[in-house]
Amino acid sequence: MQWTKIYNRCGRSISRLIDIVLRKKDTDNDKIKTSRFVYIGEPVFVGEIKNKQEKYDRSKDLVILKSQFYGNTECSYFAAEIIPPKHPSFPLNTFHLDDASDNVPSFCDATINGNKRNAWNIHNIPTDLGKIHGRNVKTNWFEWSWKIPEFAPKGDYRV
Repeated sequence: MQWTKIYNRCGRSISRLIDIVLRKKDTDNDKIKTSRFVYIGEPVFVGEIKNKQEKYDRSKDLVILKSQFYGNTECSYFAAEIIPPKHPSFPLNTFHLDDASDNVPSFCDATINGNKRNAWNIHNIPTDLGKIHGRNVKTNWFEWSWKIPEFAPKGDYRV
């Protein structure tokens, strides 16, 4: 049992040391790091709502979203798809509205190269705009907010 504890501690220490020594920064963003080793595991995406509340006030409250990623990826970015109640849906003039699904994405600006256009949604954003790129990518937590539109329908939403 003692050998197992020593082995686990040494393994974790060596793993951290390798991570620190071999990580390199491929981007201009300190939150995105890549490694010289090829990542062979499954990609891991973690996302959540940071300021969970029972109710939000339209046109006043912001929903704060946060995400993190480990794995291999090419030109990726973080976005959350806001799914409104079935009826009614978002007004037609809502920024980033996807006409096919009536959903609205909220893009993390820090992970997109250039300026977003209001007509972009999950399906029509150019594929080469993401800043998260490389093998064995490990990001810190990225946070961004979505302002609830003044005329957003009332009801239960999903993200």
